[in-house]
Amino acid sequence: MKKILVTGASGYIGKHCIAELINEGYHVKGTVRNLSQGKQIKSDIEEFLKQSINLNFIETSLNHNRGWDEAVKDCDGILHVASPFPSGHVKNENDLILPAKEGTLRVLNAAKASGVERVIMTSSNAAISNGHVGIDSFDESYWTNIEGKGITAYTKSKTLAEKVAWEFVTNNSEIKLTTINPVLVWGPGIGNHLNSASLAIFKMLYKKEQPMLPKIIIPIVDVRDVAKMHINALKNDNSIGKRFLLSENTYWMKELSKCLIQLGYNAPSIEAPDFLIRILAIFDKNIKQALPYLGVNFSLNTDRAKNILGFNPVSLKETCKDTAEYFNKLL
Repeated sequence: MKKILVTGASGYIGKHCIAELINEGYHVKGTVRNLSQGKQIKSDIEEFLKQSINLNFIETSLNHNRGWDEAVKDCDGILHVASPFPSGHVKNENDLILPAKEGTLRVLNAAKASGVERVIMTSSNAAISNGHVGIDSFDESYWTNIEGKGITAYTKSKTLAEKVAWEFVTNNSEIKLTTINPVLVWGPGIGNHLNSASLAIFKMLYKKEQPMLPKIIIPIVDVRDVAKMHINALKNDNSIGKRFLLSENTYWMKELSKCLIQLGYNAPSIEAPDFLIRILAIFDKNIKQALPYLGVNFSLNTDRAKNILGFNPVSLKETCKDTAEYFNKLL
């Protein structure tokens, strides 16, 4: 039975990856920033799986070298899920970029030193479709233009971290890399992830925190699909050397809100005129980050994931229903 390391074991995606690995019969080790997190992580996953599990934890961080050699020891593969994710406006972009890049290199160097060849890395659509003008359809052949207008620190961090990973394997061919590039991830968490940045827009709609919606396209994918595709990539050698874009579809925010309304929730239904959003952006830096995307329509091609990984995404309606029920239990 193979042993797999999952970095970022406490995270929204990380816990689902661990659960999926255990379901598939793998032994799992997880990295945490503090070993005190381990008991809660194990309890959350046991409750989700409705079974007792064996799960080992190593204390380490993307910000330093300590612990990484121990983390990868005796492992047959790595799911590198950990990455800094901002909860609001970032004053110093290097606070995200440096841990993302240097942490990725720490994982890959530890893998090389320990003879671990197989690495699945969680990247993002943020590394694919941003910063382009005049392009309205994207697949894995595209890379985000980090010099483009309105590019955020998070987008830069994901793009640069993935690029440094591909550069590393170009020079170290023994490492067999696959990257998974999900769009905005929704779906029920394992344990309490209500404050996850990934669920911030869902929370805003669910609680009707804003009375009106900007005219912005949001692509969505279910967290359960994201985890499954990590494990499917791990098991499928045809995924080696490839990026995989994951998206159920793209939606205007008003369409996402309508999905919740049809499920019986009091979500906002009015679309704000663009001029109002531009005025509000003067006073709110988070809103300002959305300005380059106002009214911009685009589509994402996920044929590669469907053809190679068997990606058959959970529908938006099911994702909204299950995410709302998850919120209901915790709020």
